[in-house]
Amino acid sequence: MADNILCFDSLKTQCKERGMDPSGLPAFQQYLNKEQLQARRLRYREMLQVVTHFLRKFHLSVKGVPILTVISDEKGYLLQMMGDESIKNMVNELGIQEGIRFTEEDSGINSISLTLKHKTEVQIIGEQHYHRFLHSSACYAVPIKDQTEDKVIGTISLMTSIDFANPLLLTLLSTVNDSIERELKLLKQNQQLNVLNQIIMDTTRNGIIIANPDGKLIGYNIYAEHLTGIERASVFNQSINELKPFGMYLEDVLREKKLYTDIEISFTRKDGHILTFLFDALPIFDDGQHLVGAFAQFRDITERKQTESLLLNSEKLAVVGQLAASVAHEIRNPLTTIRGFIQFTEENFSNHDYHKIILGELDRINFIISEFLILSKPHVLNYQKKNVLQTLNETIVLFQAQAIMNNIEVKTDLRDSELTVECDENQLKQVFMNLLKNSMEALPYGGTITVRAWKKGAESAVIEIEDDGCGMKQEHIENLGKPFYTTKETGTGLGYMVINRIMEHHKGSIRIKSKPDKGTTVNMTIPLSFE
Repeated sequence: MADNILCFDSLKTQCKERGMDPSGLPAFQQYLNKEQLQARRLRYREMLQVVTHFLRKFHLSVKGVPILTVISDEKGYLLQMMGDESIKNMVNELGIQEGIRFTEEDSGINSISLTLKHKTEVQIIGEQHYHRFLHSSACYAVPIKDQTEDKVIGTISLMTSIDFANPLLLTLLSTVNDSIERELKLLKQNQQLNVLNQIIMDTTRNGIIIANPDGKLIGYNIYAEHLTGIERASVFNQSINELKPFGMYLEDVLREKKLYTDIEISFTRKDGHILTFLFDALPIFDDGQHLVGAFAQFRDITERKQTESLLLNSEKLAVVGQLAASVAHEIRNPLTTIRGFIQFTEENFSNHDYHKIILGELDRINFIISEFLILSKPHVLNYQKKNVLQTLNETIVLFQAQAIMNNIEVKTDLRDSELTVECDENQLKQVFMNLLKNSMEALPYGGTITVRAWKKGAESAVIEIEDDGCGMKQEHIENLGKPFYTTKETGTGLGYMVINRIMEHHKGSIRIKSKPDKGTTVNMTIPLSFE
């Protein structure tokens, strides 16, 4: 604002009406103590850093001219003084020091208050000041504006001797302020961008990895830690080759500017869990199309892959069901006839062992057909309240003869006298019998099978069947239930599928724990009621 726009006569009249003595000194009523000043400087730390950086350059450009520069906040509090020590000492003696607040009411005509009031540049030369002790001074001030929010956040002002007064000083100060405002705007935009990037990095459900052109890892978000189990501190600023298997892809991106999309990666965590990630990697270019880094993201599709596998198994089961429905009965009819004639001609066999083998194989074919039919045909379930302990005891009695013949002891640990569940009793008997047969087959040289049952809370029953047989490896347990997967030389892989299906119908669950040569424990949980 040019001095001819400001009416200094009117401003002086206002000072006189306030009772100010032009021959006296301003009486500053508002000021910050040491702790308050430090806190306010900390609040405006970023602005002060930028302003002081450019003011140092300004002082170098006017070297030889005695100038004191002052930085204030948007309320007029003086935060920092720089420049000529003689002027600084003089104004300190007059009560002008860091921490005081410039107001028209206390300070009279001053460049800081007028700049904040009118939000524009101000110059006050010599006798335009109200107080006579400033008549030998020239003061200039410009507002520091936050261009992103269009508001004044402080001022830069300078004081010099009237002998050095020159409109070019205000022009220089305005030019310096333009640079300051651009820098502050850029810093704020970068801060907002960093905050936005951090929000995206920390809230996305994808793991994110960023590498610089030298192949150092400079970005690794929280979800990447969660998915991989690898802490950020252990890989940050390290070579991307240390982060396997992602490093090899990022290295290709940096070296050949290669692009990877929808790559399936198998990853083994430290806890042994194997996950499947869908992985993308691409180069990062600046506006000049220069490579500045590489970006990668990955998401966990393990559950999706498992679902796809289940769907594939379902399709296999559908095929099995269709085959069973169309041919099972057609096979059974001639099979029954063949078996009858074989039995009828037993006396004509010169080698009775062959006769037994033929009958055994025919029975095995009939067994496989029965398993197919169980999988394929819909079964009308008849749910009733039944004492599952009685069902379990009846199954054990049926199994006991086979167990004795195979030198197997069956122990029971039934902790309750009654354990009533809503179930289809025949299907549960089938589950128990299949599991007991599996345990028996795991004990070719005899051993012990322990059957336990107890009530878990007020909601479910737990049945556990444990043997001390040959056991299974973890990979075998994970594959149980897949069509035609079996650990037995003569198995079909259908028995466990039947068990799973029955448990699903009863809204129950089944867990298997096993170790080679240590035995197997099958734990079943069945809700007491479907309600």
